[in-house]
Amino acid sequence: ILRAATGAAFVSGFASLAAGREPIEVNLVQIAPLPSTAFEHRLRVDLRLRNPNDRAYEIDGLRFVLDVNGQRLASGVSSESATLPRLGEVVVPVTTTTTLFDLVNQIVRFGTEEQPRFEYRLRGKIFLAGLWGSLSFEREGSDTDLRRRLAKPGTSEPR
Repeated sequence: ILRAATGAAFVSGFASLAAGREPIEVNLVQIAPLPSTAFEHRLRVDLRLRNPNDRAYEIDGLRFVLDVNGQRLASGVSSESATLPRLGEVVVPVTTTTTLFDLVNQIVRFGTEEQPRFEYRLRGKIFLAGLWGSLSFEREGSDTDLRRRLAKPGTSEPR
């Protein structure tokens, strides 16, 4: 009984630590090609992690899947450690892989659209050092969002 009560108090302590915390924002910064083979393509994907909370996080890895225009483009993992400062941000580079099949699907789909677009969905987990566990994330964006951010305030025209 003592073990069960101690375990319950331990678990509820973690729940209270997470209470009131805002989720970490994850944004796609850059996708750049890396040396690849004929059947497997490697990409460097830079992710910006933004912490709106008043406590820092020690990150000891992450994993994610990147879909572009509704289809899988790449998946990646990183065991790179980083400190995400309180009320701050950090960019984490991740080497990803994509298959020839996934890449060809993207090119064909992009080439058959009357008005080519770039819409992405990024989902995954951030692994925290120690006993803190992990945090799931999901982010969607598009070239329309980018144009909107680049537009001058009060207009819809790009700068």
